[in-house]
Amino acid sequence: MGGGPKHQFVFVDRLLATLVHLRHGATHDVLACWFSVDRSTITRAIGEVRPLLAERGCTVRPDVRLRTLGEVVAHLGTSGRPASSTAPRSG
Repeated sequence: MGGGPKHQFVFVDRLLATLVHLRHGATHDVLACWFSVDRSTITRAIGEVRPLLAERGCTVRPDVRLRTLGEVVAHLGTSGRPASSTAPRSG
């Protein structure tokens, strides 16, 4: 393995990158630059997070704009899904 610094791409950042990709169509290269990680890290993150979103019935509709965590929680409440069902599980 390389001797360079290892940057941990935490779940919240992986989720954000995936949502930006799905919502705005940002390329993996753009997201990699934005998050200061390798393109393969973005590709892997999106590949891991998309199934988690789908498994929980979370979709990204173009007519919904969620700008804050409060708006996300409120949206989940109106869509009939409890907010806790989308939280990452620790373990």
